[in-house]
Amino acid sequence: MKGKIFLFGLFLLMLPMFLAYQKNEQKVKIVDKKVGWGFKKASNRSIDAIIIHSTFNASGTDSFSVEGVLEQFKSYGVSSHYLIDREGTVFRLVDEKNIAHHAGASSLPDGRVNVNSTSIGIEIITTLYTSPTEQQYNSAAALVKDIKRRRAIKYIKGHNEIAPGRKTDPWNFNWDKFNLLTQ
Repeated sequence: MKGKIFLFGLFLLMLPMFLAYQKNEQKVKIVDKKVGWGFKKASNRSIDAIIIHSTFNASGTDSFSVEGVLEQFKSYGVSSHYLIDREGTVFRLVDEKNIAHHAGASSLPDGRVNVNSTSIGIEIITTLYTSPTEQQYNSAAALVKDIKRRRAIKYIKGHNEIAPGRKTDPWNFNWDKFNLLTQ
């Protein structure tokens, strides 16, 4: 009986901490905006990497236009799995089970090439001269935490880290801040 009382008391002590943790866990809301280009259908692929990118609409007057970014992706025949706009809205462009063409010629730290086949790509809309917004950091972190809950992720890397000399994104990205948010 004493053991049951002790466990119940411990439960009551831990409950507020658990509820506070749950409250601080941001749930990721994903808006489906599937594209018909920039990916290859696949099944049973092994995913152990997440690649963080930056992008912007270089061909229009609004650098942060989601539609402008998608038009650019279409013209190049590329896509990521997810796109995060300035307000932090997460758009799913390609199902995770499929291979999105987001990484190009690149390699992971263990030497593997063909990074697209084993990774999930996340694009954050920003420019060379602007940083991601708070909403973008929060949404990206929530998305990465969600992916990590579902998959055994070994690497979370910036595009510049897997394609050095060829790519410079994610631009103005605060990795320390992001890493704290993803813990």
